[in-house]
Amino acid sequence: MTVLLSALPKPDSSTSTLYDTVRDIESRQETDDDRLRIMRHAYDERIPLALRRLECDSIPIDRREDLFLATHLVVVHRPDAVLVDRLICLHDAIAATNNARPYHHHRVHGVLVASRRFSAANELRRKFGISVSELPALELAGGTGPRRLLLSEDGITDVPWPNQEGWQIVAVVHPHCAPSQRAMSKVMDGGTWSWMLPMLTLLVPAGSAWEEGEMRKWNAHHPTHPMAAEVPGRAPKGVATNETPVFHLLQSGRVIDTLRGMPEDGEVLEAWRSRVVEEPMERRRSP
Repeated sequence: MTVLLSALPKPDSSTSTLYDTVRDIESRQETDDDRLRIMRHAYDERIPLALRRLECDSIPIDRREDLFLATHLVVVHRPDAVLVDRLICLHDAIAATNNARPYHHHRVHGVLVASRRFSAANELRRKFGISVSELPALELAGGTGPRRLLLSEDGITDVPWPNQEGWQIVAVVHPHCAPSQRAMSKVMDGGTWSWMLPMLTLLVPAGSAWEEGEMRKWNAHHPTHPMAAEVPGRAPKGVATNETPVFHLLQSGRVIDTLRGMPEDGEVLEAWRSRVVEEPMERRRSP
């Protein structure tokens, strides 16, 4: 469903904070894409010019907290660089007047982790004595095109996405997600769904915590199918990472179909198997 932003009722800005507005939108029943688009539209309409210019010291002190909370709520859904910079700007302005509290520091730290700004997160940790672990060194590659973070004995490496020619299945999973664990057990146990293993790539979505220990534990037990970590904004086009587990079927880098969760009857995956395994085999047998 497409929602026309111009048709939405305008909130009464005199009685509702910006944070209240975006939080109310977050709880609506629209699709994820529509809801996030409406949240961003409402947020962009009401932020001051000073925040757009990253001149947060000129924002009235009594507005900074509301703007901080609203910006954080929007950015946790999609950590784009503009919003991350605004959150840092507001945090610095709040801290400059000695009004920053631990929750300010922790929220910014989580966003820095999710956006893969590990060096900045470590600097924030040291400056404000945040009770979080030191993050490893990480240097992100520039350019364009899909990329992911791979763990190795030498640390973390930002590498290009695997060859996207032909069929590929991207499983968006999380080591602490019980449905993800059940789904991957079904795939890896050598049974019904083992047909997808030759074309399977595992991707852990970006989040406020860096799950290196859990990813390394999985990778040690499954060296042929390691978990890679998301570089925000650099997954193949159409690969959604806002929930787990999600399976995306790609052909030559283009998303053809998406399965959320792992249905018990496996009907959708059976259709996938027929499409990517049996049909090509039948064509090869044909004279």
